[in-house]
Amino acid sequence: MDNESELDDTDLSILRLLRENARMSYLEMSRRTGIADATIQHRLKRMIKKGLVKLTVRVDPVASGYGVMAVILVQTDTEKHDEAKNSLASLPEVTEVYSVLGEYDLMIKVWAKSLDELNRTINDKIRGVDGVEDLAEMVMVERVKEEGPPM
Repeated sequence: MDNESELDDTDLSILRLLRENARMSYLEMSRRTGIADATIQHRLKRMIKKGLVKLTVRVDPVASGYGVMAVILVQTDTEKHDEAKNSLASLPEVTEVYSVLGEYDLMIKVWAKSLDELNRTINDKIRGVDGVEDLAEMVMVERVKEEGPPM
């Protein structure tokens, strides 16, 4: 890997298999790719060390009781944008915050256990953040695909 973020075919093969099953053994990856298990172990350690791969646990939202998710576009007061962004990011129900270009300034992902709880979170917490001027809410009804960047 010449560039820290450049991935070659071997790295991509390893990442595709891990995306399929993050608990797959080096031996199984070796069997499926023809790449030596020591090479796989070395490559994965190097990608982790360089920050290209982060190992985390993903909790199934529905199984953990959070079956309602909304994506909310947020317009902020220009003078209070950073304050609003940081305040929204500190809310436990808000799991993602993105600055965006266009009519709105932020996009946030919010999880709740019910529509009533989502409504309370929006009205009592999000709308109450200083600097939040307008919202456009979209409640997700089906997750068709969710994964990281293409491999």
